Amino acid sequence: MIAKIYLFFIFIILQNILLVGTAFSATNYIEVDSIVAIAETKTITKLELDNKKEKVKKSYLMQKLDVPNEKKITKQALDQLITEKLVIEYASNQGIEVSPEQLNNVLNNIAKSNEMSIDEMIEDIESDGTDYSDFREDIRIQLIFDQVKRRRISSNIKISDFEIDNYIELQKERTPTKYNFSHIFIEFIKNNDEIDMQKTDEYLTEVIENLKKNSFREVAKNYSDGPMAKEGGAMGLRTTEEIPDLFIESLQSMNAGDISKPLTGAAGYHLLKLNKKTEFEMETIIVKQSKVKQILLKKNQIISEDEIEKKLAHIKNLITEGLSFSEAAEKYSEDGSASSKGDLGWLNPGDTIPEFENEMNNLDLNEISQPVKTALGWHLIIVTDRRDQDLSKESLRQRVKESLLKQKTEIKFNDWVKTLREGAHVEIWLYEY
Repeated sequence: MIAKIYLFFIFIILQNILLVGTAFSATNYIEVDSIVAIAETKTITKLELDNKKEKVKKSYLMQKLDVPNEKKITKQALDQLITEKLVIEYASNQGIEVSPEQLNNVLNNIAKSNEMSIDEMIEDIESDGTDYSDFREDIRIQLIFDQVKRRRISSNIKISDFEIDNYIELQKERTPTKYNFSHIFIEFIKNNDEIDMQKTDEYLTEVIENLKKNSFREVAKNYSDGPMAKEGGAMGLRTTEEIPDLFIESLQSMNAGDISKPLTGAAGYHLLKLNKKTEFEMETIIVKQSKVKQILLKKNQIISEDEIEKKLAHIKNLITEGLSFSEAAEKYSEDGSASSKGDLGWLNPGDTIPEFENEMNNLDLNEISQPVKTALGWHLIIVTDRRDQDLSKESLRQRVKESLLKQKTEIKFNDWVKTLREGAHVEIWLYEY
């Protein structure tokens, strides 16, 4: 028995020697990975660095920029890796993490936004020479960075109304109003070098009468003394700096399609037609709002859901028998809206949880819902009014606020990363860096 065990171990030893020999014989073909840097407790390997360098190069090519020399690429790639390692370690110490479910949801949303299935997205990514597991890890790191930015930076930044107003005004200056207009010029008729106002006014009246029957373009071709008469008076798209002062006030007060009153200039009369006004544009956002009241009974350990539902049914009966919804909400509702008699104000789509919103949207005005179960508890809902509301300005201000917050966050985050790195233990084991 002992002899058999001995022979077995001899076999294992010989097998390991053969494996070691094979490994040594392959050293000419397989490069062993090595550590090139340490950031706190995290190591950075040569393989990681090489992969990051390829990504940096690809980024330059995608932006159609000249790719720097190898030394600069190495430095950029290693700096990025050191930052990633330090931020990820900080996030781990703060309990910030991205679960597989969160990551999968984000990846599914990326695929959906590109009108692909997840399998089609994987195929598309790998067709470009990128390993999907690398792509997935990059997204995970980005999500960690986003969480750190929100918790460490964004939550401490305030954007004032003054900053929002200034930003909008700056955008307006950068995108000045432009006017696409057409022009008819009626030169003063002269008799022996003297202006004959009567004949000029008669001619102007004839032109105006023609404009009632024919297109501005046609009348301009037949009557205008202006330089663009052959083109139907079309002056194209111009800013106020490119338009004679005489025209500006009229154009500013006109709507597309309007024809101005005759404007008296030094050499004659001018008629303008505004074809189109292009200015700083706000995205038009019209939403359907509902004015809503509710009575909410919350879940608790003492009363069962059946009892809560029965209590709400009883409250609904009291309202049917004459108790106003407002009085019932003030008396029975178990949320903060009780103090305002259940009034939730005007609600936009998405302001409430789906179960509540679905029931709200299906109600007629002043109809009381059946008890509705949500994560908050059980509700009675009534819609007292509906309207279409233009939220264009509010939407613009919210987008500007988010843009300013993002800009400030990036600046402060970069400063924070510098401070993080200055206080961290970093070793770089490259000969050229």
